[in-house]
Amino acid sequence: MSEARKIFPMDTFVAYLKGDGNASVAEMLGYLTQKDLDGDSTPFAAALAKAWIYEQHPELTKMSKGQLVELGQSVSVAPMPVKAKAEVDEVFAKLADYKGQINAKSAKVDELTKALAAKDAEIAALSAKVKEFEGQKKGEAEALFVTTEARIVEFTGKLEALLKEVEEVKKTGVVVAGVAGVAAAAGAAAPAAAEAAGAPAETAAGTDFGFAGGSQDPFADSNW
Repeated sequence: MSEARKIFPMDTFVAYLKGDGNASVAEMLGYLTQKDLDGDSTPFAAALAKAWIYEQHPELTKMSKGQLVELGQSVSVAPMPVKAKAEVDEVFAKLADYKGQINAKSAKVDELTKALAAKDAEIAALSAKVKEFEGQKKGEAEALFVTTEARIVEFTGKLEALLKEVEEVKKTGVVVAGVAGVAAAAGAAAPAAAEAAGAPAETAAGTDFGFAGGSQDPFADSNW
């Protein structure tokens, strides 16, 4: 059970009312609110306790620091009453809840930060692979270009040589063996075609047992 009252130096009380903070002020606030205070909760405790003190002694709000010091060398402080203490407890409960939410969000932020760092590492690795692949394909493309260019030069040379041969044939009238062979084949095909044209055409056999269906056809008579 807490003490009924506790004596604090007047300097501590005056420092507290004027917004100054030190170890003695923190001790007095803890006694007034009956709370274990830290850096986050101390400002709330100071505001709540000061409101309660001014409610009990409104004349203190108009007194200067010198006037407060003249009140005496010490001050007797009692813990806040049940009703005021309930308000303090409610505020501190909300403060603890908010602090828990902040800590949870901070943990989530840390988790996301680590995940982001991992993704950045993956992206860096993929970028390195892409650069490697691009370098490889660039080398292959350059090699293919060189090979293709060499083939083009080769075929261009052959085409130029062939064109020279054609021009030479035009000038000299000498036909190459391949052209003469084609002409000979064409000459041999002409007599064969003529011979085929002079041969009599074959007549297809009739359907009347070899009769042509004329007057000599014994089956042409309707009295047969």
